[in-house]
Amino acid sequence: MVDTSISEQSKRLKRIRIVARLVKWIATLSLFITLTVGIGLTFVFLFPEGPAWNIDETIWIGEGERALAAIPFEQRFILAVLLVVNFVLALGIIWALRSVCRHFETGDYFSPQALENVFSLGAWMISFAVFDIASDPVGIMVATLDYPEVERVIDVSLDGGEIFTMILGALMLLFGWIFREAALLAEENRQIV
Repeated sequence: MVDTSISEQSKRLKRIRIVARLVKWIATLSLFITLTVGIGLTFVFLFPEGPAWNIDETIWIGEGERALAAIPFEQRFILAVLLVVNFVLALGIIWALRSVCRHFETGDYFSPQALENVFSLGAWMISFAVFDIASDPVGIMVATLDYPEVERVIDVSLDGGEIFTMILGALMLLFGWIFREAALLAEENRQIV
């Protein structure tokens, strides 16, 4: 009976390690894809009409659209900065997820460093959600700065994705914090004995 429970536990831990390894490699691939897309989109925001291309990309402003090429360069630059910050926060989330999976892949579930990474993942997710909520109205306002004052737009919105990311980030933050404290207490208890 004891051998059966040890065998079952070994199988479960092996499955966790396999899934953690898979997610780690998916996160690694996602890092490269996100970085490439981020650089490309930033370049398109800054230079929508290049020497060898003409991209008719538009952005949504309130109820309508506006061509990127019609927005003055200074405003596109500010929009590109907002985009870069958004991508940096997304890269932080993916990197933190990869770090968590790297620890779980080796069976390191409750070390302070592994749990610090879970806490960090939550912090990145909350930062991303808060920035996403704040950057939408700022970006729309920046995109219409060259309009006459009565035509400028500020559109404040909150969607389910932002709420979900914030709640999930808060849960990751909480779990990371609780388990990190539990791991530190367990380590203190081992040192006392």
